[in-house]
Amino acid sequence: MGRLYLTRHGETIWNKEERLQGRANSPLTARGIRQAEELANRLRCQPLDIIISSPSERTLQTAQIINGNHNLLIVQDEHFMEIDVADWEGKKKEELEPDRAFQFWKQPHLYKSELGEDFYDVRERVLPRIKSLLQEHPHEDILLVTHSVVLKTILNYFDDRPLERLWEGPFLHGTSLTVIDFEEDRHEIILYADTSHFSEPVMF
Repeated sequence: MGRLYLTRHGETIWNKEERLQGRANSPLTARGIRQAEELANRLRCQPLDIIISSPSERTLQTAQIINGNHNLLIVQDEHFMEIDVADWEGKKKEELEPDRAFQFWKQPHLYKSELGEDFYDVRERVLPRIKSLLQEHPHEDILLVTHSVVLKTILNYFDDRPLERLWEGPFLHGTSLTVIDFEEDRHEIILYADTSHFSEPVMF
C-alpha cells in the first residue's frame, strides 16, 4: 500500500488580496511561510519517499520548506500547474465578466476560456498523470504540492463526482493536508483538507 499526501502552497500576497493567480506567481506572505513551516513540522516524522511539486515559485518554496526535514530531491512536474486563467491573472472577482465568473465557481462544467484552460482541460492534463504516478510508486509515500483547482480535480476524481460538483467538499486552505491511501485499483481518502496543524484560526 502507498500513501499520497496532498497540499496546496502557503498563502501568497495575491491570495491575501483575493486575486486570481493561475500561472502567474505571487510570493508567499509571512503567514504563508509559517503555514509551510507548520506543515513541515507535522510531517517531520513521516517517511516520505518522493516530493513532487508544480514548478510555480509559490509551490516550490512551500515544498522546499517541507523538505527541510527530509532532504529529498523535489521533482517538478508541469502537469500539476494551476489552471491557466489567461487574462484573469491578477484580477479580483469583481473585475471579471459576471457570467463567466458565475460559471467558473458555480457551473464549472459550462465554463470556457478562449485564451486559457477550462476545467476539462485541467482534468485531461492532471488525471492521467496522477494515475501513472500511483502506478509508478505503488508502495511509496508521496507528497504532492500543488494548487487549489488541481487538488479539487484530483479529489473530484477520487470521490467519483461529475465535473459540475468540482467545488464540493471542504475549502482547501493553503498547506491544509489531504491524505489518500492507495493500493492497485483501490483508494481511501482518510483525511480531507485538515488544518489541525495551524497555529492560527483559518480564515474564510
